[in-house]
Amino acid sequence: MSFPFFSKLRNKRAHMQVIQYELQRVRDAIEEQIVEFDPHTQNYMRQICKGQGKMLRPGLVLLTAAATGGIKDDHITFAALLEMIHIASLVHDDVLDKADTRRDEPTANALWGNNMAILLGDALLAQAMVMGCEIAAPRFSRRMALAVRDLCQGEVEQSSRLWDMEMTRDDYYELIRKKTATLFASAMSASASIQGMDDEMIEQLNRMGTLLGISYQIYDDVLDLTGTDAAAGKTLGTDAEKGKLTLPMFFLMESSSEDVAAAVRDSIERHEAVDYTALRGTHAFAEAIRQSIDEGLRGNAEARDVLWLLPESPARAALCELTYRLDEMMTNCSQ
Repeated sequence: MSFPFFSKLRNKRAHMQVIQYELQRVRDAIEEQIVEFDPHTQNYMRQICKGQGKMLRPGLVLLTAAATGGIKDDHITFAALLEMIHIASLVHDDVLDKADTRRDEPTANALWGNNMAILLGDALLAQAMVMGCEIAAPRFSRRMALAVRDLCQGEVEQSSRLWDMEMTRDDYYELIRKKTATLFASAMSASASIQGMDDEMIEQLNRMGTLLGISYQIYDDVLDLTGTDAAAGKTLGTDAEKGKLTLPMFFLMESSSEDVAAAVRDSIERHEAVDYTALRGTHAFAEAIRQSIDEGLRGNAEARDVLWLLPESPARAALCELTYRLDEMMTNCSQ
């Protein structure tokens, strides 16, 4: 199924307009949590948390809440703690990737070194868990603890399978489900749980979040090969350097161009970064990018189908707009 009417809204950022006030409440809640740290730590935390990015995960929390009955105080708390978990994971990612910039700002590891960055990420994650104790929804704390465990397990698996030629595309999808999609899925399913929705609806929204999270990671993997640091606002090209096997790389290794496929496989087997500058002008590279984007777009379309289960409302329209916005981001990667 499709939403032809909603396609007219794609460039109007309706998803942010609907929840603009509540998103500011989320930002204020994060600021309030920074004050909970001792004075010496606060300045570090303020630097890490300033200038939140797309706020996709809090946006999913709030839009799901608005589409299923209304935004409660617990949803604001949940959205803030989820963004804090996400920020903590980025701090750790930047250490692993040796990234110097994110959102046009120096990373924590670039400012203070790897050891301090890891400790600050841990402290932020712990404070997010403290916030979770304020939410009285049944099994909420367990749901979030399992999500954080999935997130960490995904990172462990990714770090342990660098340059791993035995890794399959199915392995890749399961890995990104854990390390990226689990927070998208939690945003929607736990928001519905706080709302008191039935188990079937919670599971459907969990599925929608999972699909969107997987598509978002595919977008990020494509961007790493096609974007520029200046446009993306962060350090790119780290996947190839670190030996991460991403969806475009799988398609390159499966390419009908035997020379390209062999060159990519040979580089991975020798634990050497693939020379994408030499491949970017080839048909095989363009095809791998197109196939990857198509996979992401299919996931977004499948996610949109879940929205038919929700009553018509501005929040449902905004959720649909969010999926189209992700479509545009993915499509622009190839331009």
